[in-house]
Parts: sequence; C-alpha cells; structure tokens
Amino acid sequence: MQLWPAKSEMFLSPHKQDEIIRRMKLAVKPVKFQSFKNRSLGDFEEEAFLFNGHVGKGGFAISQIVSRPNNFLPLIKGNIEGGESGSLVHLEFGLFPSIKYFLIFWIVLMLLFSFISIAQNDDLLTIVFPLIILFASYALIISRFYDAYQKSRKELMRLIG
Repeated sequence: MQLWPAKSEMFLSPHKQDEIIRRMKLAVKPVKFQSFKNRSLGDFEEEAFLFNGHVGKGGFAISQIVSRPNNFLPLIKGNIEGGESGSLVHLEFGLFPSIKYFLIFWIVLMLLFSFISIAQNDDLLTIVFPLIILFASYALIISRFYDAYQKSRKELMRLIG
C-alpha cells in the first residue's frame, strides 16, 4: 500500500480510441462552463454529466460529479493509446493540488507541535497527542480517498469499459 493517497493503473478497453473519446465528451462537463447557473435549480433540467473536467486527443483530467462536497474525491488524469483490437488506457488517480498542500501543511504543523513539546520537556501526553491526531487524520484521509476512488473508478469503467 502506498503512503500517499494515489493510484495508477492501465487497462485494455475493447473500444477504439475515438469511441472512448466520444463517450467521454458526452459524459464530461467542461470545466470552463461551470457556474452557479449550471446547477439544477427549479426550471433547469437535471444534466446527465458524470464527470467534470476536460477531454482531448492528448488525454483527459476529470473528477466525478457529486451531490455534496467531498474533499477526497480523486482527480483522474489519463491518456488513451489506440490499437488494433482496442485501446490501452493509462489512469492516475490522485488528490487535487489544493488538498495535497493542505495535507502537507497539516502534517508539518502536527509534527512541529510534537517537536516543540519535546524541546520544552512537556509531559508525554502533550508530545503524543498531536501524533495521535496526525495518525487518526491519516487513517481518515486514506479511507475516504480509497472509497471515493472505488466509486469514481466504477463509473469510469462503466463509461469506457
């Protein structure tokens, strides 16, 4: 198991490269068109997009559309290589950059609290408590990321499978 929440995989799709790109363009809402007006409110119809992002010949970067906020939703980057009997799809699932920066800040902050407590010869609880918080946060991050990864992967495989 990796220490940082990320996954990388390849799979062979029976569909041609152009067919996969066509399917993805139908199911991916372009990021540049997102605004409050695009959301389903009263007289707007519910849209059938599964993902947000962009799709092009060179590859794609998408994330699953969710009904409530999920900070651990994976950013899916990939490219498609066409072949005779189908296409080889390379996928990378990772956290959004802003979440990565926050996690690094959080890790450094908790370690800093522990080191300061050690330097001040504080009691054991004051030294260990930030580390306990850090490990509990890490377990939560890993479990939430892999749960969101499984859901996003399932939808993506259903789309381009």
